[in-house]
Amino acid sequence: MADTYDNFEELAENEVYGVDYQIRTDVKESKSIAIAIHGGGIEGGTSELALELAHKLSCTSYLFEGIKSSGNSVLHITSTNFDEPSALELVSNSDYCISFHGHGDLTNKHTKIGGADSELKLKTYKSLTEAGFSAEILPEKDPLSGSDPNNIANKTTRGMGLQLELSTVLRKSFFTDFTIDGREGSETEEFYQYIEALLIACRQ
Repeated sequence: MADTYDNFEELAENEVYGVDYQIRTDVKESKSIAIAIHGGGIEGGTSELALELAHKLSCTSYLFEGIKSSGNSVLHITSTNFDEPSALELVSNSDYCISFHGHGDLTNKHTKIGGADSELKLKTYKSLTEAGFSAEILPEKDPLSGSDPNNIANKTTRGMGLQLELSTVLRKSFFTDFTIDGREGSETEEFYQYIEALLIACRQ
């Protein structure tokens, strides 16, 4: 489905900050950043994943979150068009970026690994699968591969980043309450096992 807005400026002209969407940042003295540009009610669970990984890595986090009571999908701006200024600044000052996304698979608990950081993609695939999670590295031609230089995840000092697309059923397994208000504090053991697998990959 096509995005409603082509860029952040267009979105900001039509949506109300603090009512329809919010931006949360936590800047650390770190050269790594974890982001969820479709957080809150847009792609559920991605905010919580980015925050937890950033906490464990003591790195910067950035969240763009839909906070509407419904219809948050209207706030989705695809990664190659996502140009919210503070996100661009934080990512451009980072060497490493891990970007969390969701895809709509309701059947398979699966992660699609993308981005332009080939080495980190391999480490992440190895770590996730060794921890018992289903994962694949997407070929560059795949629409979700995240290999485009314009992808926000790749706008680091190194010109590359990691993009993780988690299926809906996998993200739902990470919480006992998958509502916007219920996710925080309802993380399951599987959530922490997933984060631990990512930590292993990032620290290698």
